[in-house]
Amino acid sequence: MSVITRERAEQILAELVAIPSVNPMDRPYTGTVPVERAVIEYLEALLTPYGVAMTRQAVSATHENLLVTLPGEASGPATLFEAHIDTVPAEDWPDRAFTPRVEGDRLYGRGACDDKASLTAMLLAVIDLLESGSRPPQPVLLLAAGDEEHGQSGIACFREAGIDIARGIFGEPTNLAPIVQHKGVLRWDITVHGKSAHSSRPELGLNAIDGAVAVIGALRAHQEALQRDYTSPLLTGPTLTVTMIHGGRIRNAVPDECTLSVDFRVPPGMALEAAHAAVVDQVSRLGWQVTHHPPQAAAPALNTPPDHPFAQQVLAICQRHAGSGIRLEGAPYGTDAAWIADRAPALVLGPGSIATAHAVDEHVDLNEVVTCARIYREILLANPLP
Repeated sequence: MSVITRERAEQILAELVAIPSVNPMDRPYTGTVPVERAVIEYLEALLTPYGVAMTRQAVSATHENLLVTLPGEASGPATLFEAHIDTVPAEDWPDRAFTPRVEGDRLYGRGACDDKASLTAMLLAVIDLLESGSRPPQPVLLLAAGDEEHGQSGIACFREAGIDIARGIFGEPTNLAPIVQHKGVLRWDITVHGKSAHSSRPELGLNAIDGAVAVIGALRAHQEALQRDYTSPLLTGPTLTVTMIHGGRIRNAVPDECTLSVDFRVPPGMALEAAHAAVVDQVSRLGWQVTHHPPQAAAPALNTPPDHPFAQQVLAICQRHAGSGIRLEGAPYGTDAAWIADRAPALVLGPGSIATAHAVDEHVDLNEVVTCARIYREILLANPLP
């Protein structure tokens, strides 16, 4: 009897949601073990009875991965299935974020959609193979990755191990549509420098907030120009978003500094370094003294050709299970998939909607988790195409 059932999906996902694995997101971390440790211990307990090989990968003092290996009929490059086990914080709904609840077909809780639903579907697919005795044509690697939500250091650690990969599926909430393209991201701070003065005599100073307003205008104009130049049938154009701003020291002084945090989403075809340099050039033309701080995050775009045999194979499998309306799509966000795509074809695919990810009352449809597990199982057993 198959383990891919709604009841089993609800059980595993609820147990995972009840285990907080919050990424500190560059804030001070006071824990004595990595953020992901409790989830990893749960996974080890769940899979130990099946005798599979499991290895903890130490990423940093704050983060770690778990790599699970299943042998295949043949040796050689592996099929990689990856889901991340860290979540964003839940400070805006701490009373219920880690108390999973089910209403109808929906399971609510932090990580229910992003990304423990994908992990649950992958676990169901793998356990079903193990219990049925079905052996995949290639070795299978299930990577429960840490630190996707902030630094993507978990997938970077896996990449550094140099393991040979033939193809990769990365679980994220895509409503069961395979994602072949997504944007890269670059985040950094820009500090505008002015001159302080008493606020009763502003003419004696130089208001850094005024300079920041000018920088915001320049970023907006540059974004509009980029969106005219970079178009794609699967993606919106580049975006430059100011996500945080801090200026001034006291209420009655002209601010001598103002710092903007910039989130730059870059589509395939734009080189990150060149794109960053172009922004620096545009800001420099304003005449203000500014400092561009080192990037806090820099991740490439995903650009798997839609006509790649693996993309077409996965699309056909998704359509069989989820309906003929499923299409290959692009996404504006970034994922760990981009760090593998230069070595093997990579797709992003999972249950749930990005619209509820990171939100209060994050949730996922349990029936979609079950359907996704069946899709994953078929992909695992599919023979690689040339």
